Amino acid sequence: LIILYCYSTKYPLVEGVGPYDSPLHPIDGYEAGIAIARRLASMPHPPDVVYSSSLHRAVSTSQLIVHAINRTKETIKIEDGLIEWLTPSLTVEPDGTRLKPRTVQQLMEMTFTEIDPDYKSVNPIAIDQANAPVGAPYFFESEEYLMVRARVTIERLIDDAKGKNICIVSHTPCAQAMAFYLEGATSLAESKIGPWPLGGITTFSRSLENGDSGKWELDVYADCTHMPGEYKNGLKEWSLPSLSKK
Repeated sequence: LIILYCYSTKYPLVEGVGPYDSPLHPIDGYEAGIAIARRLASMPHPPDVVYSSSLHRAVSTSQLIVHAINRTKETIKIEDGLIEWLTPSLTVEPDGTRLKPRTVQQLMEMTFTEIDPDYKSVNPIAIDQANAPVGAPYFFESEEYLMVRARVTIERLIDDAKGKNICIVSHTPCAQAMAFYLEGATSLAESKIGPWPLGGITTFSRSLENGDSGKWELDVYADCTHMPGEYKNGLKEWSLPSLSKK
């Protein structure tokens, strides 16, 4: 199981300012995305399926990945549960405009033809916070609730994958929260999950011998050795406050 975030965007995202759904930078963003895609394709067990946030930068990265692994037919599954942390500083622009994720149909019309049109999100965004199912994404989420959302999402994605090798393309807050859950640390203080640099790849694995699903093992956390240039050293780190290790 691979979790990553890789976004050098055309218009840099500034918290509290935006823009919140920018495409990849036409040079740096694609260079980083291709480096990640090649890394995944070279793994002993590359992903069979890619679950992606619906934001432009995530879908573009997913598109590069499925081409690198030569699985381009209905391989990208757009998952609401992987959307950016729905907190005001990451979703509301100064004029009050709120992030509005694109639909699957809108994304496919943007030439993202690798998307599976029949996939239904296992954790859809809730319209009404008051009646939201436990773990459903909604505007606006606390950090504590994001942890719940990440747990619910990753559990359902693992069930949906039915034993396949999966790649998750999300955003640092959600990626950190999912990694923390899979790690199984008894407390935040004992966790190995910390700030996540641009392009970092995190991998987990577990034994499925005799049909028994074992404990997830953290193999690599936020590794950047595949990244171009100075990004190999791990730049542009971001972290949830609870996992900042300060």
